[in-house]
Amino acid sequence: MRARILRSSAVACCAVGTSLLVLACGSHASDGSHGTGGQSGSTAVSAGGSDATSGSGGSSDSSGATGGSSASGGTSGTTGGSTGGSSGGSTGGGTSGGSGGTSAAGGSGGSTSTSGGTGGANAGGGSGESGSGTGGGSGSSASGGASSGGSGTSGTGGKGGTLTGAVPSTGCGKAAPATGALKIDVGGTMRDYILRLPDGYDENSPHRIIFAFHGMQGSADQVDKGDPPNTGLDPTGPYYGIKDESSDTIFVAGQALSGGWTNTSGRDIDYVKALVTQIEGTACVDTSRVFATGFSFGAIMTITVACNLPDVFRAVAPMSGSLQNGCPANDHSIAYWASHGTMDTTIDISKGEEARDEFVKRNKCSMTTMPTMPDGCVAYQGCADGYPVNWCPFDGIHQPPPFSGPAIWAFLSQF
Repeated sequence: MRARILRSSAVACCAVGTSLLVLACGSHASDGSHGTGGQSGSTAVSAGGSDATSGSGGSSDSSGATGGSSASGGTSGTTGGSTGGSSGGSTGGGTSGGSGGTSAAGGSGGSTSTSGGTGGANAGGGSGESGSGTGGGSGSSASGGASSGGSGTSGTGGKGGTLTGAVPSTGCGKAAPATGALKIDVGGTMRDYILRLPDGYDENSPHRIIFAFHGMQGSADQVDKGDPPNTGLDPTGPYYGIKDESSDTIFVAGQALSGGWTNTSGRDIDYVKALVTQIEGTACVDTSRVFATGFSFGAIMTITVACNLPDVFRAVAPMSGSLQNGCPANDHSIAYWASHGTMDTTIDISKGEEARDEFVKRNKCSMTTMPTMPDGCVAYQGCADGYPVNWCPFDGIHQPPPFSGPAIWAFLSQF
C-alpha cells in the first residue's frame, strides 16, 4: 500500500495562480433534535394553557413549551414505531430541556400538540442523534407561534430529519427535477454537471446541498462514482465519502473546462453561481445550508468559492488545496474545514496553511487551538459565532484524508 501511495505522488497536474504554478492532482433546531426513522412527529405551540399528546409511530421531536404546563413528546407507536421524544418544556415559566427523540424503524408519524402560556423561559431542545432509523418520511417541527417564551436549541442529529430554521428555495413545491448527467448554459458556454437527489426526496422539505469539485484531470463522473481521485490511491466513495454519511442531502458534482478549475475571467465562479440559481429554482433547497468541498485542484476551486461567494455558501471543506489568486476582500465570514497531508509534494502543506490562515483572519479567530475530532485535527478558538475553522493535517501524501467522509459530514451537518 505504501508503495502504491508513493507512486501516486508522481502524478502531476497544473493549477495556475497569480504568483504560483502549482502541480495539483486530481442546526440549529428550536424544537429538539432531528429525527429520521419513520415519520417524525410535529410540535406546535399555541397560546392556551393545556397540553395534549397524540399520535403513533416514528420519532417525535420533543420541544419545550414556552410557558404554562409541561409537555411530553409523542407516545408509543403502533406500526413498528418507537417512542418519540422524552418530556420537555417548562413548567410555570421555569426552564427545562427536553432530550432528543429516538429513531424509529418505520410506521406512521404521530403529532404532539403542546399548548402553553405566553410566559415561560427557554425550553431546551434535544442534543442526541436520531438518524439510525429507516422507513417512512421525516417530520417537521414548528415552534413559538404567537407565544413569547424562549425557543429551545438542539445539537446536530443523525443522517436525516427536517431542518429547523430552513430557508426554502423557489424550487420547493415543484416536481423533482431531472437528475444524472446534465448541462447548463453559462454565458453561451455549455457546462456539464451531475445532480443527485436523496432517496425519498421530498419536494416540500428543504434539503442541504453539497457541491463537490474534482482534481486536475479528474471528472464529475469520478466524484459521483467515488473512484480514486488519483492513480494509485484507494477509492474515496461517492462525493469523497460524504454521500454515504447523509440520507437527506442533494449532491452536485461539478465539471471543469479543459480539466482544471482555472477560473479564467471568472468563468468557474460564474458557473457555480449559475448552478446554484438553477438548482435552487428547480429543487427544494435550504438556501441557508449550501456547502462545497473538493480535492487538489477541486480544493483550490472550493477555496475560490469561499473567497468569492461567502454570502451564498455556509461552509466549505477543501482537501489539499491552496489560494489561487488571492482572496478578494469580503467582510462575510464562512465556516472552514481543511485537511492536508504532511508529506504532500504536489501542493506543499505550507500552501494549505496559508489558505487556512486567511479564514482564521476572516472569521476573527485567535491563533489558539484546541484538539478536536478526528484525532490530529484542531479547532481555532474565539472565532465569530457560527463560523469555526478546523484544520486537519494528517500523515499522508497528496490525497484526501482517510477520514474525509465522516469528518467533513460531521463538520457540515452542524449547521
